[in-house]
Amino acid sequence: MARVAAPMALLILVSLVASAMSSEELHCCTDHHDWGNGLKNKGCRLPEQNVECNTWCQSDCRGGECVMPAGLHFCHCYC
Repeated sequence: MARVAAPMALLILVSLVASAMSSEELHCCTDHHDWGNGLKNKGCRLPEQNVECNTWCQSDCRGGECVMPAGLHFCHCYC
């Protein structure tokens, strides 16, 4: 019984971790208003954030690009 329970518990744990990690993944071909580590930043209204926002977008969004509708940066992820 213990031989079956341990692998099942491990499988469930791995499944939960994988699910939690995928929930923060950015979707491709969409614009993302939230950016940065933990997606804690909203837009880039301040000029001093432009470089940081662009750098994050290009590295974490498959080489995505920042677009600026309504004066806010949105990171557009490539597919």
